[in-house]
Amino acid sequence: MFLQEQKVGKYQILRSLGSGGFGTVYLAKDTWLNIEVALKVPHKQSTELFKLLKEPRLQAALDHPNIVRMIAAEKEKKVFFMVMEYVEGKTLEIILEDKKVIDFEVAIDYIIQIADGVGHAHANKIIHRDLRPSNIIISRKNTVKITDFGTSAWLNNVPYASTRIGSPPYMAPEQFLGKASYRSDIYSIGCMFYEMLIGRPPIYDTDPFKILEKAQMGKITPPRITNNKIPKEIDKIIMKCLDSDMDHRFQSASEIIHSISLFRGKNPKTTELDDIRSRIKAREKKQKQICWNCRWPLPPKAKICPKCGEKL
Repeated sequence: MFLQEQKVGKYQILRSLGSGGFGTVYLAKDTWLNIEVALKVPHKQSTELFKLLKEPRLQAALDHPNIVRMIAAEKEKKVFFMVMEYVEGKTLEIILEDKKVIDFEVAIDYIIQIADGVGHAHANKIIHRDLRPSNIIISRKNTVKITDFGTSAWLNNVPYASTRIGSPPYMAPEQFLGKASYRSDIYSIGCMFYEMLIGRPPIYDTDPFKILEKAQMGKITPPRITNNKIPKEIDKIIMKCLDSDMDHRFQSASEIIHSISLFRGKNPKTTELDDIRSRIKAREKKQKQICWNCRWPLPPKAKICPKCGEKL
């Protein structure tokens, strides 16, 4: 859709970041603010603006450190696109392709951050419906960022979203039947937790109907059977996420965090998330200061930018 170095309004296209089933994402420079952003261009450029605005409006309603921030929605020369926070890092999918499995403690930290972001979305009546490794970005500082709300739905006084949509290896049984609810996202979190520790989703088949059949019957091998180094408590947490019966799953993302905190012997109300956030803040403090005007790295305690001469 866009070409490298092309100018789209105030945005200069730097390169393509990737393409999926619903759109293509580009790295671009906001030439007014002199910052890098991500531009997402939907493949289907509907003439009905309200349809195009569904995803950015849902994502813009969310403000959480573990969710990619939606900055704006714009239209230039009849091309609609979204402007989002650019996160420098890799998707969980790419990390898993490289490492196969993830260190136990790191995997737990990722799941806590994912659950915290998902919990925030649910508190705002939004279900993601497509939580999978390719939609989880891990920044260079190991901060999790949930992205791609293109299949998300707003549950306003309804128990579930009726459209059948998602990625089969990460879909809950009821999601295949067009009854996705908050607890369907819990199932997807369990699938990713399982894959991080075992190296593959709990149920994988090229035939989506076989995945549904196995999921409905609860034919999932507990991760501890494959890897006996996984603690029993974590095995139980994962399997509770993956229960075929919604009523037997965790009822909220915060319950996952609570159970992991109990396993670690910490105060489940505050300590677990506070620990992660404090580490994130500590890493952020180590970043070099940059000039707000030209984005040039500044020496310690600088009062004037050595590049552009701007007073700080």
